[in-house]
Amino acid sequence: MLSDGSVKKFSADRDKELFLAAVCSLGSFGIILRVSLQCEAAFNLQLRQYSLGLQDVIEHLDVHIEGSDHFRFMWFPYTDGVVVCHSQRTEKPITKVSRLQKCYDWFWNYGIGYYTLEFFYYLSTYHPFLVPYINRIFYNLMYSTPVSKVDRSYKIFNFECLFKQYVNEWAIPKSKTGVVLWTLREWMLSSPDIYVHFPVEVRFVKGDNILISPAYGQDVCYINIIMYRPYGKTVPYKEYWRAYENIMAEANGRPHWAKAHNVKAETFRQIYPYFGKWCLIREMLDPINMFYNAYMARIFSMESQTT
Repeated sequence: MLSDGSVKKFSADRDKELFLAAVCSLGSFGIILRVSLQCEAAFNLQLRQYSLGLQDVIEHLDVHIEGSDHFRFMWFPYTDGVVVCHSQRTEKPITKVSRLQKCYDWFWNYGIGYYTLEFFYYLSTYHPFLVPYINRIFYNLMYSTPVSKVDRSYKIFNFECLFKQYVNEWAIPKSKTGVVLWTLREWMLSSPDIYVHFPVEVRFVKGDNILISPAYGQDVCYINIIMYRPYGKTVPYKEYWRAYENIMAEANGRPHWAKAHNVKAETFRQIYPYFGKWCLIREMLDPINMFYNAYMARIFSMESQTT
């Protein structure tokens, strides 16, 4: 529903350009009343999770990406340790788990991996020098043992995000993954007064043609950083964020639309080739700026831009 109360239907078959703008409209075009999704049959995934070194993963990155349907990895700052996760579609049956195994898994995943971790990170807010030790201990304690299991796809894709946190995530050209990670690692090692939590999560997305999608026109690597807030306590993160965003911007990165960032309109005009066209479409669909707010003003500006 547009700002004048009219209802407009967007379809790739009828008006592809408007459709590709509306697919990522950030709520600024109007109110979405109905969406048609293309579904597919449910399927199982086989997860293989194991540890490697950061250099090994980066040197063989294409092999990993092409080696399964879905690949991501988590790097643990203050170590060279990486947990790689390969997920492959399979006809194999779901792995059976006994009650005893479920209790064992809960103890490690929640008793240790959630509640104990939260307590230790809370202690580190008073004694920050503990953070590197916490990262190393939990990498070895929780992630050094290989995991292999089969389950429904949604259960494999979902993972525990733990307790409250600050996050920042950008997409960069896939080819720059190694350079960015080494640069980020170098910054961490050269900033002894700044302590960062684990993990740095890295995942990969195929390019698309959605006008302001972070993956527009190129295959991308998403790199997500995190700082936990144990028991809701505020932790220092702004210097980490500033350094990370500078590194990502230097690599022609694009911020994740659903996460906080400091990028403004002039930068978006540089990193999205059809950003001006998207702004014109937005103004055409909402000429009275009913769906415009302070956030939209910062990232899009009121000025029309041509392509």
